[in-house]
Amino acid sequence: MKILIAGSDLNAIMLAQYIKLQDSTHDIYITSLDKSEDKSYTSINIRENDVSSICDFVKYNQIEFTIVTSQLAIINGIADTFKKEGFPIFAPFSEAARITFFNSIAKKIMYKLKINTPKFGIFDRENLAIDYVRHAKLPIVIENDFTLISRDSEIYETFSQAKRGLQKIFENNNERVVIESYIDIEPIYLYFITDGFNALPLIGLERHSEKDFSIITAPSSKLSEEMVVKILRTAIYPLLDDISKYAGNYTGIIGLKLKIFKDNYCILEFYNGFQEFDFQAFLPLLSENFFNLLYDTSNGILAENYNYVNLNDKFSYSVAINKEKIIKNENIYNDYTESYDNDKIIITNTASTLNYAKEDLLDYIKIICEETTYKEITNLEKKAIKF
Repeated sequence: MKILIAGSDLNAIMLAQYIKLQDSTHDIYITSLDKSEDKSYTSINIRENDVSSICDFVKYNQIEFTIVTSQLAIINGIADTFKKEGFPIFAPFSEAARITFFNSIAKKIMYKLKINTPKFGIFDRENLAIDYVRHAKLPIVIENDFTLISRDSEIYETFSQAKRGLQKIFENNNERVVIESYIDIEPIYLYFITDGFNALPLIGLERHSEKDFSIITAPSSKLSEEMVVKILRTAIYPLLDDISKYAGNYTGIIGLKLKIFKDNYCILEFYNGFQEFDFQAFLPLLSENFFNLLYDTSNGILAENYNYVNLNDKFSYSVAINKEKIIKNENIYNDYTESYDNDKIIITNTASTLNYAKEDLLDYIKIICEETTYKEITNLEKKAIKF
């Protein structure tokens, strides 16, 4: 089949490689200027937000299926355009995806549907936001509303710090901010695939980050099957039903940033597709033919062909490291998967237990990094274990 992946990010490249690995007969194109010698795909010189040109490429090159990883393409209405043309596509409508681009929209919908989320306020005037923080319980979380360019979320311990943070956000021409109560629990990231009618969980992950490093572990041991079912029943399905009333069916992957309590949950925000580095931790654990899963979902037959998404019985441990921290770039272990974005190297290992995956990968990092870098990463790992 001739497949187009609309995206220029690392997820687009990894998706192309994985689909080709599972079925070498596919011809895959990517809207990326990547000039690597990778034979998994062909790069085409089209900007990912140029929906009209992408549509023309699909039409004149007889592309049979398009998968979108580009947030720019989605917000510019690529799914809307393709549906009108009758072109098969895996992507949500632009209006349906607004909950993943605007924190204020997500918060309002969760409030309306009584989906658990921290106490929040939405402000488009700096003085009102400052007055809200002045009387709020600290620490407090302040976030920008429009998240397409960046997700800026900071925790502030004092009123003076929060005031400066608000002033900075409004100085950067943000139209509004979201302020929410802080919950001192490490977040978990949970992903679902949906055709707008039905949804299936893909994976739950834990991510711990500092300036130069990120550690991603999957699957999360803190998410029970009962909790996932509860989230699906009380959050995902009500959300999909509500979106379908005004924006059409949400077709795609939807991610949740969660705080998990003993017998309940709290959703902080939504993501459209996998966030940075999470895809690398997920793919080695997937036992399904991923292309078939995406294709069936886009055709609205997810529930007809799948009762659940098959994962293998392994655990994955990924570390994203700034490239400048690597002193020896030599992969001496074939079991490791390495991928590269603009400034980071992401190394992933899988094993029968999370501890095995972690220990082997940390041994490798000790070889390719300086001792100080290795210690910084292991210190981050120790912090992660505390939660």
